[in-house]
Formats: sequence, C-alpha cells, structure tokens
Amino acid sequence: MEDLSGGSARVPTERRQLAELLRARRRAGADPDRVGTGLSVPPPLALDPGDREVPGEASAVKAGYEQFYDAVNSQLNSTGFGKFSYFLNYGYVPDGHADRSAVELPARFFNKNSVRLVLELIGDCAVDGADILDVGCGRGGTIYALKKFFSPATLTGLDLSTTAIEFDRRVHGDARTSFHEGDAENLPFEPESFDVVTNVESSHSYPDVDRFFADVYRVLRPGGVFLYTDILPAQRHTAGLGALERLGFRLEVNRDITANVLQSCDEVAQTRLEAFGERNDPRLMQNFLATPGSQVYAEMQTGRWEYRILRATKPVSKSAGR
Repeated sequence: MEDLSGGSARVPTERRQLAELLRARRRAGADPDRVGTGLSVPPPLALDPGDREVPGEASAVKAGYEQFYDAVNSQLNSTGFGKFSYFLNYGYVPDGHADRSAVELPARFFNKNSVRLVLELIGDCAVDGADILDVGCGRGGTIYALKKFFSPATLTGLDLSTTAIEFDRRVHGDARTSFHEGDAENLPFEPESFDVVTNVESSHSYPDVDRFFADVYRVLRPGGVFLYTDILPAQRHTAGLGALERLGFRLEVNRDITANVLQSCDEVAQTRLEAFGERNDPRLMQNFLATPGSQVYAEMQTGRWEYRILRATKPVSKSAGR
C-alpha cells in the first residue's frame, strides 16, 4: 500500500476505500478484536557469508518464516486492508536516470511504488507469451503486475505460506494462473518447465540460497531468464553472483537500486505500518517494513546492505556460458 494522503475525485474506488479505512483507524486507534493474530515471530536477518550453519538450523529458519508469513497473511485477511494488499515489497521510486521500466504508470496508480519495483525488475525482458514462475509469490503482487501490463502464456506462483497461497488462489487464480505451496530450495517442477523465473524480495529468508539458484537453473529452459531482486548484505550479493556464474548463468543486469528503495520507504512505510495496527511488536514491524529509523533502513543507508536487481540468462548450452 502506498501513501494515500491527499484526496481526489478521480482516485480509483479501491484507493478511496483504503484511505477511508486508514483515516478511521487513525481516529479510533487499532481495534484489537479486528487486528487478528499478533506478529511475534521475528524473521531472522540474512546471514553473512562465512557464518556456519548450525545442524537443524535451516529447518527451524524455514518453520519460523512460514509461521511469520502465515500470521502476516492471516492478520491482513482479518482486516479491511486485506483485499487491497497484494504487495509486501518495499517499492521503488524512479530517479530519472537509470530506470528500466518499459511501462509508464499514471501519477496516482494504486500501489505505485511496489508495482514499479516489479516493472523495473522486468525492464525490457520479453515476457509476452512466456511460461513464468514466481518464487516467493506472497500475496500475488508480481503475478498481478505481469497480468496487467503483459501477456504471458502461463503464470505459476509458489510460496511457503499456506495462507498466502489460499489468498492467491481466491483472488488471482484463473485459467492461465496457478499457485502452489512449496519450498524455494526444492522447486516441485520438472526440469526446463519455464521461460522466466522471478523472485522479488524473498531470498533473504532462504537458509541455502545457492540451492535455490541451482533449482532455478534446473527449471529454466535453455535461453530462459532469471529476474531476481532482493535486499542482502553486500557480501552476500557478491557471493550470490559467484554462485550464479558457477552454475553457468550469463549475468546481463546487475543494478544497485538501494537509493530508489530507500526513497520508497520514506514515502510508504509509515502508512503500511498503520495498516497493521498496534497489536504487533513495534521493532519487529518497523524492521519488517523498513520504516525510517529501523535497523533494516539504517543498514541500507550505510551501504552495508544493498538492494539489487539481477538478470541472468541460462545459456542454450552449458558450454555457451563458459
């Protein structure tokens, strides 16, 4: 959800309804009976390269994230905001210099910042007529944007959260769109099933991101494209680039968009925080949404963490990538 300050008779109906909900919450305060399950399981921060994995830690991390995002989705679904909430990404604000989106959004487009992040990731990639897999699909925002602005042949979403997949099937499912509950490190699809794989602000929660990259390579067809964006410690981005190259991917785009994401957080993070109400742990929610002053926001400001967009292509033959 984006900043909804300022009214207009031309604002879309859903935007006006959401603004009314926010104003009502600000006047009355959060109603505990309508907030839903409190979010009390903090997702762990991504580990720096060289940190040793404790035996059994990976399964515990996954279980923690699954519990956390089930609670996020249950909470959103229990409020009036749920039907508007397709996106959980931090968003992107154009700087007029290095922007890559092939789509020009209207000035007051609903969820503009989050949609723009997806469009920047896609850039000029040929997605019309493609079979696309979105890993870590959350509440379906990336698939929504792909449907609205492009014409893929098929769209497949995968997420670890049961409640997210239930929402997606109900809201976004149709003849060319399907959703599956599953693990990003063990994709439940046959080799060479997709032309494009997308992954938006999700991999920081994966205990073994190299295994995820390897499975993306497996399910992509020769010539297929991996569109990837996330916030990670700078060292982890460097390590990820090495892992992609060892698999045989050919890197075509490597963009640091941290400044664009920070500007988006300046614009929308507080409004998103209000949408969740007051029942949750404040520090947890501030980091989850990267509000100004939070640890996650500060890590981006200092450059220790970077938000990057990568585009990598699977060669037509393994030797072609060497």
